[in-house]
Amino acid sequence: MKFSWILSLLVYAFINNGAVIEAFISPQYVRKLRVNVLSSTSQLKVATASPQIAQADLASLSEKGYVVIPNFLSRDLVDDLRDDILNLRRGGAFREAKIGQDSTNELNKNIRIAETCFLGRNRAELLKINGENSIRDRSGGLYDILDNLYDRLSDLSMKDSAIPLDRSLNELLYAYYPEGGFYRRHRDAIPNSASVLRKYSLLLYLNRDGWSPDKDAGQLRMHLDGGGDECPTGVQPNFIDIDPLGGTLVLFKSEAVPHEVLDTMSERFALVGWFNRPVSASDIVNLGEGGNLVQVGMMAVALALVTVGVSTILSL
Repeated sequence: MKFSWILSLLVYAFINNGAVIEAFISPQYVRKLRVNVLSSTSQLKVATASPQIAQADLASLSEKGYVVIPNFLSRDLVDDLRDDILNLRRGGAFREAKIGQDSTNELNKNIRIAETCFLGRNRAELLKINGENSIRDRSGGLYDILDNLYDRLSDLSMKDSAIPLDRSLNELLYAYYPEGGFYRRHRDAIPNSASVLRKYSLLLYLNRDGWSPDKDAGQLRMHLDGGGDECPTGVQPNFIDIDPLGGTLVLFKSEAVPHEVLDTMSERFALVGWFNRPVSASDIVNLGEGGNLVQVGMMAVALALVTVGVSTILSL
Protein backbone atom coordinates (compact mmCIF):
# COMPACT_ATOMS: atom_id res chain seq x y z
CA MET A 1 0.00 0.00 0.00
CA LYS A 2 1.59 3.24 -1.09
CA PHE A 3 2.21 6.12 1.27
CA SER A 4 0.45 8.75 -0.88
CA TRP A 5 -2.75 6.71 -1.06
CA ILE A 6 -2.88 6.15 2.70
CA LEU A 7 -2.22 9.80 3.52
CA SER A 8 -4.78 10.94 0.96
CA LEU A 9 -7.38 8.59 2.44
CA LEU A 10 -6.87 9.86 5.99
CA VAL A 11 -6.74 13.59 5.37
CA TYR A 12 -9.43 13.79 2.70
CA ALA A 13 -11.76 11.91 5.03
CA PHE A 14 -12.02 14.92 7.30
CA ILE A 15 -11.45 17.69 4.74
CA ASN A 16 -14.60 16.52 2.96
CA ASN A 17 -16.67 15.45 5.96
CA GLY A 18 -15.95 11.75 5.65
CA ALA A 19 -15.87 11.46 1.88
CA VAL A 20 -12.90 9.37 0.75
CA ILE A 21 -11.43 10.85 -2.42
CA GLU A 22 -8.51 9.36 -4.25
CA ALA A 23 -5.51 11.56 -5.03
CA PHE A 24 -5.97 13.00 -8.50
CA ILE A 25 -2.29 13.19 -9.32
CA SER A 26 -0.42 9.96 -10.04
CA PRO A 27 2.74 9.45 -7.96
CA GLN A 28 4.52 8.39 -11.13
CA TYR A 29 3.58 11.46 -13.14
CA VAL A 30 5.25 12.37 -16.39
CA ARG A 31 6.94 15.76 -16.55
CA LYS A 32 7.61 16.02 -20.27
CA LEU A 33 5.17 17.54 -22.73
CA ARG A 34 2.96 15.14 -24.61
CA VAL A 35 1.39 14.94 -28.03
CA ASN A 36 -1.64 12.67 -28.34
CA VAL A 37 -3.37 11.99 -31.61
CA LEU A 38 -6.47 9.81 -31.42
CA SER A 39 -7.82 7.83 -34.32
CA SER A 40 -10.08 9.74 -36.72
CA THR A 41 -12.44 6.74 -36.73
CA SER A 42 -13.67 7.86 -33.31
CA GLN A 43 -13.38 11.58 -32.58
CA LEU A 44 -10.26 13.29 -33.85
CA LYS A 45 -8.58 14.97 -30.88
CA VAL A 46 -5.10 16.43 -31.07
CA ALA A 47 -3.49 17.31 -27.74
CA THR A 48 -0.70 19.80 -28.20
CA ALA A 49 1.90 20.74 -25.61
CA SER A 50 0.35 20.97 -22.17
CA PRO A 51 -0.63 24.54 -21.17
CA GLN A 52 2.06 26.24 -19.10
CA ILE A 53 1.84 29.06 -16.60
CA ALA A 54 4.25 31.91 -17.31
CA GLN A 55 6.84 33.09 -14.81
CA ALA A 56 5.23 36.54 -14.81
CA ASP A 57 1.94 34.98 -13.71
CA LEU A 58 3.64 33.14 -10.87
CA ALA A 59 5.23 36.41 -9.79
CA SER A 60 1.82 38.08 -9.76
CA LEU A 61 0.38 35.26 -7.64
CA SER A 62 3.26 35.60 -5.20
CA GLU A 63 3.11 39.40 -4.93
CA LYS A 64 -0.61 40.22 -5.24
CA GLY A 65 -2.05 36.97 -3.91
CA TYR A 66 -3.95 36.18 -7.10
CA VAL A 67 -3.59 35.94 -10.86
CA VAL A 68 -6.09 35.72 -13.74
CA ILE A 69 -4.94 33.98 -16.94
CA PRO A 70 -7.32 34.21 -19.94
CA ASN A 71 -7.30 31.43 -22.55
CA PHE A 72 -5.24 29.04 -20.44
CA LEU A 73 -7.12 26.17 -22.09
CA SER A 74 -8.01 25.85 -25.76
CA ARG A 75 -11.63 26.15 -26.80
CA ASP A 76 -11.75 22.49 -27.90
CA LEU A 77 -10.51 21.31 -24.50
CA VAL A 78 -12.99 23.56 -22.69
CA ASP A 79 -15.84 22.09 -24.74
CA ASP A 80 -14.66 18.52 -24.08
CA LEU A 81 -14.45 19.11 -20.32
CA ARG A 82 -17.91 20.70 -20.27
CA ASP A 83 -19.26 17.67 -22.10
CA ASP A 84 -17.56 15.54 -19.45
CA ILE A 85 -19.47 17.41 -16.74
CA LEU A 86 -22.77 16.87 -18.54
CA ASN A 87 -22.01 13.18 -18.97
CA LEU A 88 -21.14 12.74 -15.29
CA ARG A 89 -24.31 14.58 -14.25
CA ARG A 90 -26.38 12.23 -16.39
CA GLY A 91 -24.56 9.34 -14.74
CA GLY A 92 -25.51 10.53 -11.25
CA ALA A 93 -22.01 11.54 -10.11
CA PHE A 94 -22.95 15.04 -8.92
CA ARG A 95 -24.27 15.96 -5.45
CA GLU A 96 -25.80 19.13 -4.04
CA ALA A 97 -22.96 21.27 -2.72
CA LYS A 98 -22.71 21.93 1.01
CA ILE A 99 -20.98 24.64 3.01
CA GLY A 100 -18.89 24.70 6.16
CA GLN A 101 -15.81 22.87 7.36
CA ASP A 102 -15.40 19.46 8.93
CA SER A 103 -18.31 18.52 11.24
CA THR A 104 -20.20 21.75 10.43
CA ASN A 105 -20.56 20.80 6.77
CA GLU A 106 -24.22 21.24 5.84
CA LEU A 107 -26.63 22.08 3.05
CA ASN A 108 -27.61 25.78 3.10
CA LYS A 109 -29.35 27.13 0.02
CA ASN A 110 -29.28 30.66 1.39
CA ILE A 111 -25.51 30.64 0.93
CA ARG A 112 -24.87 28.20 -1.91
CA ILE A 113 -26.84 26.69 -4.78
CA ALA A 114 -24.62 24.42 -6.85
CA GLU A 115 -23.69 20.81 -7.53
CA THR A 116 -20.25 19.22 -7.26
CA CYS A 117 -18.49 16.05 -8.35
CA PHE A 118 -15.17 15.10 -6.77
CA LEU A 119 -12.52 13.96 -9.24
CA GLY A 120 -9.47 11.72 -9.05
CA ARG A 121 -7.37 9.38 -11.13
CA ASN A 122 -8.86 5.88 -11.15
CA ARG A 123 -11.87 6.89 -9.06
CA ALA A 124 -14.18 3.89 -9.37
CA GLU A 125 -17.47 5.80 -9.56
CA LEU A 126 -16.25 7.88 -12.49
CA LEU A 127 -14.68 4.95 -14.34
CA LYS A 128 -18.05 3.18 -14.32
CA ILE A 129 -19.61 6.14 -16.11
CA ASN A 130 -17.09 6.93 -18.85
CA GLY A 131 -14.29 4.38 -18.71
CA GLU A 132 -10.53 4.89 -18.59
CA ASN A 133 -10.10 7.18 -21.59
CA SER A 134 -12.03 10.26 -20.54
CA ILE A 135 -10.72 13.73 -21.34
CA ARG A 136 -9.47 13.80 -17.76
CA ASP A 137 -7.52 10.55 -17.85
CA ARG A 138 -6.04 10.38 -21.33
CA SER A 139 -2.49 11.47 -22.11
CA GLY A 140 -2.38 15.25 -22.40
CA GLY A 141 -5.75 15.53 -20.65
CA LEU A 142 -6.87 17.34 -17.53
CA TYR A 143 -4.87 15.40 -14.94
CA ASP A 144 -1.64 15.76 -16.92
CA ILE A 145 -2.22 19.51 -17.23
CA LEU A 146 -2.70 19.73 -13.48
CA ASP A 147 0.47 17.72 -12.91
CA ASN A 148 2.44 20.43 -14.68
CA LEU A 149 0.65 23.21 -12.84
CA TYR A 150 1.28 21.48 -9.50
CA ASP A 151 5.02 21.34 -10.19
CA ARG A 152 5.21 25.09 -10.82
CA LEU A 153 3.13 25.98 -7.76
CA SER A 154 5.12 23.67 -5.51
CA ASP A 155 8.30 25.41 -6.64
CA LEU A 156 6.65 28.76 -5.90
CA SER A 157 5.60 27.59 -2.44
CA MET A 158 9.17 26.54 -1.69
CA LYS A 159 10.46 29.90 -2.86
CA ASP A 160 7.95 31.93 -0.85
CA SER A 161 7.70 29.91 2.36
CA ALA A 162 10.24 27.05 2.18
CA ILE A 163 7.31 24.63 2.38
CA PRO A 164 6.56 22.40 -0.61
CA LEU A 165 3.08 21.28 -1.56
CA ASP A 166 1.88 17.75 -0.85
CA ARG A 167 0.67 16.02 -4.00
CA SER A 168 -1.27 13.39 -2.07
CA LEU A 169 -3.50 16.01 -0.40
CA ASN A 170 -4.66 17.88 -3.51
CA GLU A 171 -8.42 18.30 -3.95
CA LEU A 172 -10.24 18.57 -7.25
CA LEU A 173 -13.89 18.80 -8.26
CA TYR A 174 -16.25 19.88 -10.99
CA ALA A 175 -18.72 22.62 -9.99
CA TYR A 176 -22.04 23.04 -11.79
CA TYR A 177 -24.24 26.07 -11.11
CA PRO A 178 -27.80 25.94 -12.47
CA GLU A 179 -29.57 29.07 -13.63
CA GLY A 180 -30.08 31.06 -10.43
CA GLY A 181 -27.13 29.44 -8.67
CA PHE A 182 -24.67 31.35 -6.47
CA TYR A 183 -22.15 31.05 -3.63
CA ARG A 184 -22.00 33.90 -1.14
CA ARG A 185 -18.77 35.38 0.20
CA HIS A 186 -16.50 32.83 1.87
CA ARG A 187 -12.89 31.77 2.42
CA ASP A 188 -11.30 28.51 1.27
CA ALA A 189 -8.89 28.12 4.20
CA ILE A 190 -10.41 28.49 7.68
CA PRO A 191 -8.22 28.63 10.82
CA ASN A 192 -8.60 25.70 13.23
CA SER A 193 -10.06 23.44 10.55
CA ALA A 194 -8.59 20.89 8.15
CA SER A 195 -9.04 23.36 5.29
CA VAL A 196 -6.11 25.37 6.68
CA LEU A 197 -3.87 23.02 4.66
CA ARG A 198 -5.07 24.69 1.46
CA LYS A 199 -2.29 26.85 0.01
CA TYR A 200 -3.48 27.76 -3.49
CA SER A 201 -7.02 27.76 -4.86
CA LEU A 202 -7.73 27.02 -8.51
CA LEU A 203 -10.70 27.97 -10.67
CA LEU A 204 -10.81 26.99 -14.33
CA TYR A 205 -13.89 28.07 -16.25
CA LEU A 206 -15.52 25.74 -18.75
CA ASN A 207 -18.41 27.83 -20.01
CA ARG A 208 -19.58 27.88 -23.62
CA ASP A 209 -18.18 30.30 -26.15
CA GLY A 210 -19.95 33.64 -26.22
CA TRP A 211 -20.61 33.89 -22.48
CA SER A 212 -22.12 37.33 -21.80
CA PRO A 213 -21.36 39.19 -18.55
CA ASP A 214 -24.76 40.93 -18.85
CA LYS A 215 -27.01 38.10 -20.02
CA ASP A 216 -25.31 35.16 -18.29
CA ALA A 217 -23.70 36.86 -15.24
CA GLY A 218 -22.17 34.49 -12.62
CA GLN A 219 -18.97 36.50 -12.19
CA LEU A 220 -16.34 35.60 -9.63
CA ARG A 221 -16.00 38.46 -7.14
CA MET A 222 -12.68 38.53 -5.30
CA HIS A 223 -12.70 40.70 -2.19
CA LEU A 224 -9.52 42.66 -1.46
CA ASP A 225 -10.70 44.54 1.66
CA GLY A 226 -8.60 42.51 4.09
CA GLY A 227 -11.64 40.91 5.73
CA GLY A 228 -12.81 37.34 6.14
CA ASP A 229 -16.34 36.17 5.40
CA GLU A 230 -17.50 39.80 5.73
CA CYS A 231 -16.08 43.21 4.90
CA PRO A 232 -14.46 44.69 8.04
CA THR A 233 -16.48 47.35 9.83
CA GLY A 234 -15.59 50.84 8.66
CA VAL A 235 -13.71 49.61 5.59
CA GLN A 236 -14.84 50.57 2.09
CA PRO A 237 -15.67 47.56 -0.14
CA ASN A 238 -12.81 46.71 -2.47
CA PHE A 239 -13.26 43.94 -5.01
CA ILE A 240 -12.71 42.88 -8.59
CA ASP A 241 -15.18 40.94 -10.72
CA ILE A 242 -13.93 38.31 -13.16
CA ASP A 243 -16.07 37.08 -16.04
CA PRO A 244 -16.14 33.25 -16.08
CA LEU A 245 -15.11 33.01 -19.72
CA GLY A 246 -14.30 29.53 -20.96
CA GLY A 247 -10.59 28.70 -20.67
CA THR A 248 -9.82 31.35 -18.01
CA LEU A 249 -7.65 30.17 -15.12
CA VAL A 250 -7.78 31.93 -11.74
CA LEU A 251 -5.28 31.15 -8.98
CA PHE A 252 -5.17 32.76 -5.54
CA LYS A 253 -3.81 32.20 -2.06
CA SER A 254 -6.50 30.25 -0.25
CA GLU A 255 -6.20 31.99 3.12
CA ALA A 256 -5.90 35.50 1.69
CA VAL A 257 -8.72 36.09 -0.79
CA PRO A 258 -12.40 35.89 0.26
CA HIS A 259 -14.57 35.46 -2.82
CA GLU A 260 -18.04 34.65 -4.07
CA VAL A 261 -19.95 33.52 -7.15
CA LEU A 262 -22.53 36.11 -8.14
CA ASP A 263 -26.02 34.97 -9.15
CA THR A 264 -25.99 33.14 -12.46
CA MET A 265 -28.49 33.61 -15.27
CA SER A 266 -27.32 30.55 -17.22
CA GLU A 267 -25.79 27.17 -16.48
CA ARG A 268 -22.24 27.75 -15.25
CA PHE A 269 -19.41 25.19 -15.45
CA ALA A 270 -16.05 25.19 -13.70
CA LEU A 271 -13.22 23.10 -12.39
CA VAL A 272 -12.32 23.87 -8.76
CA GLY A 273 -9.23 22.70 -6.90
CA TRP A 274 -6.90 23.24 -3.97
CA PHE A 275 -3.18 22.57 -3.83
CA ASN A 276 -2.39 21.75 -0.20
CA ARG A 277 0.69 21.87 1.99
CA PRO A 278 1.73 19.01 4.28
CA VAL A 279 0.30 18.44 7.76
CA SER A 280 2.37 19.94 10.61
CA ALA A 281 2.40 19.44 14.37
CA SER A 282 0.97 22.94 14.86
CA ASP A 283 -2.03 21.99 12.71
CA ILE A 284 -2.90 19.28 15.21
CA VAL A 285 -2.55 21.65 18.16
CA ASN A 286 -4.70 24.32 16.50
CA LEU A 287 -7.34 21.84 15.40
CA GLY A 288 -7.45 20.49 18.96
CA GLU A 289 -8.46 23.92 20.23
CA GLY A 290 -11.71 23.48 18.33
CA GLY A 291 -12.56 20.42 20.40
CA ASN A 292 -13.06 17.99 17.50
CA LEU A 293 -11.24 14.92 18.80
CA VAL A 294 -12.02 12.77 15.76
CA GLN A 295 -10.45 15.33 13.43
CA VAL A 296 -7.46 15.72 15.72
CA GLY A 297 -6.88 11.97 15.81
CA MET A 298 -7.05 11.60 12.05
CA MET A 299 -4.69 14.51 11.46
CA ALA A 300 -2.31 13.10 14.07
CA VAL A 301 -2.18 9.80 12.22
CA ALA A 302 -1.57 11.65 8.97
CA LEU A 303 1.30 13.55 10.57
CA ALA A 304 2.75 10.31 11.94
CA LEU A 305 2.77 8.88 8.43
CA VAL A 306 4.67 11.94 7.25
CA THR A 307 7.25 12.11 10.04
CA VAL A 308 7.74 8.44 10.94
CA GLY A 309 6.94 6.61 7.75
CA VAL A 310 4.45 3.98 6.70
CA SER A 311 6.76 1.02 7.33
CA THR A 312 7.35 2.09 10.94
CA ILE A 313 3.65 2.58 11.61
CA LEU A 314 2.74 -0.80 10.16
CA SER A 315 5.40 -2.55 12.23
CA LEU A 316 4.07 -1.27 15.58
